[in-house]
Amino acid sequence: MWASLESVVATVSQALIFVGLIVSAIYCLVMLYSARQFFARRPDEEGVSDEPAVTVLKPLKGLDVELYENLRDLCLQDYGRLQLVFGVADALDPAVAVVQRLQRDYPQVDIDLVVDARVYGTNYKVSNLHNMYAHAKHDVIVIADSDIRVPRSYLRQLVRHLRDPRVGLATTMYRAANTGGAPTLVESLCINTDWCHMVLVARIVERASYAFGATIAMRRALLDEIGGFLPFVDYLADDYQLGQRVVARGYQLALSHQVLETLISLGSWRRLIQHQLRWARTYRVCRPGGYFGSIFTHATLWAVLNVSFHEFSAASCLASGALVALRYASAALLCWRYLGADTTPAQLALLAPKDLFVSVVWVLAFLGDNVTWSGRRFRVLPDGKMLDVTPGAAVPHSWTPLPEVHRRGASAD
Repeated sequence: MWASLESVVATVSQALIFVGLIVSAIYCLVMLYSARQFFARRPDEEGVSDEPAVTVLKPLKGLDVELYENLRDLCLQDYGRLQLVFGVADALDPAVAVVQRLQRDYPQVDIDLVVDARVYGTNYKVSNLHNMYAHAKHDVIVIADSDIRVPRSYLRQLVRHLRDPRVGLATTMYRAANTGGAPTLVESLCINTDWCHMVLVARIVERASYAFGATIAMRRALLDEIGGFLPFVDYLADDYQLGQRVVARGYQLALSHQVLETLISLGSWRRLIQHQLRWARTYRVCRPGGYFGSIFTHATLWAVLNVSFHEFSAASCLASGALVALRYASAALLCWRYLGADTTPAQLALLAPKDLFVSVVWVLAFLGDNVTWSGRRFRVLPDGKMLDVTPGAAVPHSWTPLPEVHRRGASAD
C-alpha cells in the first residue's frame, strides 16, 4: 500500500515538474515575442493642435527619494494647458515644503496644494485623491504616483491614446531604478524582471482589464460616470478596480509605449518582505485563479525541483540548465534592450536567488490576509476591501477640518 502511494506521489510530482518546466519556458518565450512586437512600434512623437487641457493629481505622503526632482518633471512637460494638484492629509507633512518650493520655482505653472485630512474609507490614498479631485479644473485627469520620474513628452504620449473614443483609460509600464542597498536591489529586480515580464505576457494572452496605479489617464466625464473615486475608497487594489469598471462600460484600456521610471528605497529587508507580501496578496485577492496558476511560471523553482527530484542526473541538469539560461537571457533582454534599466550584470546575477525568494512569498501569500501599507496594518477581505486594524485608525467621513488650498506661489501658513 505504502509503495503504491509513494509511486502515485512520485508520478504526480514528476508530472508537475514537467508542466512547470514547459510552462515557464513558454512564458519566457511569449514575453520576448510580446516585447519585440510592442517596442517595435514607434508612436508619432508630434503634438497635435487640439491637445486637451489636463489636470494631474499627485497624492503625497512623506518624502520619497528625490521627490522634488520627481515633481519638477511635471513642471517641465512639453504640453499646453496643464494644472498640477498635489494633495496631503497633514499640513505638517514634509512633502508640503517640497510643493511650496516648486510653486516658488515655477510660478508660471498652475500648481495647487490641497491639505485635507478628511477620510472616507480604509484606502487613504483614494481619500486623498477624492479630496484633490474637487479642485481639478480640466476634462482630462491624470493620476500619478509620487515616486515616478517622467520625460518631457510624458503627458503628450499618454493623453494621445484618449483621442480614440474607444479608449477609456491609458496607463504605462515602468522600470525601477536601484537607489542603493540590497533590499532595494531585490525590489528593483522584482519590478524589472517579474512585474514587467507579466505585463508583457498579459497583453498577448488576455484583454487588458486593469490599470497600473503609477500612471492613469482618463476623461473626467468617464470618471464621473463610474462615481469618481469614492467607489474604490475601501479597496486595496484601487487601480485594478478602476480598470475593471472602465472595461465594464465597454471601453478599451491602452498601454502607452513609454516606459517610466520609479525611484524606490526600501532600507530594510522587513520592508521588502512587507511590500512583496502586499503585492502578492493583492494579486491573489483580485485574481485568485491567475495567482494560483502563476506558480507554473517560476522557472528557477522548477529548475531546482527538477534536478533535486532526479538526483542531479545528466538529463535533469541539462534541462534545468537550459531553462535557467533562458530565464537569464530573457531577463537580460527585457532589462537592457526593452526597458533601458540601469541593472548591471553583477546585479542581474542575483536573479536566481531573487526568483526563489519570490516563490517563497507566493506560498506566504496564502498563509494570511494582513498587509502593511505606509506604516499601517490592514486585513484584506475576500472581496478585495480592507479593514484598518492599526491601533488608532482614522474614523471615516468628514468630521475633520475643511481643506486648505494653497495656489501657486502662496504661503502654507
